[in-house]
Amino acid sequence: MMRKDVVYSIRMSILVRESLKRAARKERRTVASLLDKIIFDYLEKEQYLLPTENGSGRREFLRQRITLPAIAIIKVENKPKTFPCVILDIGMGGVLISFSKSSTINLNNKRKLPHFELSFKLPQREDKFQLHCNTRRIIEKDGDVQIGAVIRKPDEEALKQLKKYLIY
Repeated sequence: MMRKDVVYSIRMSILVRESLKRAARKERRTVASLLDKIIFDYLEKEQYLLPTENGSGRREFLRQRITLPAIAIIKVENKPKTFPCVILDIGMGGVLISFSKSSTINLNNKRKLPHFELSFKLPQREDKFQLHCNTRRIIEKDGDVQIGAVIRKPDEEALKQLKKYLIY
């Protein structure tokens, strides 16, 4: 994490402040954390802040944006249930997956974030991957449900194959 050693205050309309509060609640963040993320993402996207300038970055491993169909296996009432999803980004340390608006997934109990397995095939690879993941955040965006997760107890062979894919 980058050290936060400067305080900056801004004036904003009540409408913007209330919208920020709603967005922060949805993303399970504080307003300050959300503003920091918005600013940081903008500076990186516009290349005002280069990856080499932000130390080790916000993540231990960089992620690659992809659109890859997958299956999430989540325990519902102590029974494994499968949900089709799409991997939006993936790296050696974690993934971001999205469930469509029509998905039957119900993650109303956000106090207990689910552990899940993610099953997928990488493009141009025959092997099916199975990753065990711990949910870090649940985001509702445009009616879709997104889960940001870290990979736990990774299989060494699967990580080797994933690393080969991410390098290309």
